[in-house]
Amino acid sequence: MKKVVLAGGSGFLGQALAKSLINDGIEVVILSRSNATIGSIGSFVVWDAQSKGDWTKELDGADVLINLTGRSVDCRYTEENRALILNSRVDSTRILGEVITELKSPPKLWLNASTATIYNDCRGTLGPHDEESEGNAEGFSEEVGRAWEKAFFETERAGVRQIAMRISFVLGPDDGAFPVLQRFAKLGLGGAQGPGSQWMSWLHIDDWVGIVRFLIEKESISGAVNLTAPNPITNAGFMREMRKHFAPWGIGLPAPSFAVHIGAVFLGTAPELILKSRKVVSKVLKENGYQFKYPNLKSSLQDLV
Repeated sequence: MKKVVLAGGSGFLGQALAKSLINDGIEVVILSRSNATIGSIGSFVVWDAQSKGDWTKELDGADVLINLTGRSVDCRYTEENRALILNSRVDSTRILGEVITELKSPPKLWLNASTATIYNDCRGTLGPHDEESEGNAEGFSEEVGRAWEKAFFETERAGVRQIAMRISFVLGPDDGAFPVLQRFAKLGLGGAQGPGSQWMSWLHIDDWVGIVRFLIEKESISGAVNLTAPNPITNAGFMREMRKHFAPWGIGLPAPSFAVHIGAVFLGTAPELILKSRKVVSKVLKENGYQFKYPNLKSSLQDLV
């Protein structure tokens, strides 16, 4: 593997992956709507994620294409934001598919981001969802996930292996939701959110990188893959571990569901990101022998400290 093209690779997940690849001497080209910022990793090429341009030549002869493009879901779900969230994912996936069908030497592997929220809300002692579960949940995020994957799998090119990465909540020290939750815990606000019984599927940032590189190497894997740690935990359990590591004297005030809805307005986010129950594991990774570096939450938080 000599060259990887990372569409939408300027964010939290893309930059962590780019660093790992570049450290191993692999050329990484970032397709981004803007030029590189200070501290960014990779060779940046500007694209609009909607139409063809000079960026298409970067794909010809590349070994792997990874598409992480998409407007952040951490926002209020206004009509405008809903359109941006959906269109940024579907449009970028479709234009990449069009280009791949036209290239003389397309990438041998195309990894496209998707979401673990595609599965039904799962509560109580019900078993977790895996890749064999139906992705027929109702809701905006779920509809986006289905449209995203439909656009992805509509493209078929001989010799191009395709994997839809159904990504869960990724824990990293510098970006994403984890620093926010850590700050809440330090302020004594690290109690259960909503009922606390909703499940959380999560993944350490190092395993995010590890799984992507595993999927690149494991040529027998294709189709949908859940990118999540093997041990989901309830929100109450998650916040309890957060308090152990970050809360003064282990104290954390809870946030009932009505408070989550009110707080979401002031924070400019969607309450469903906190209140929906996501209980997901990966049968594909287990059967193919991926070894998690951080299989449980306690070890993950100890590392992130």
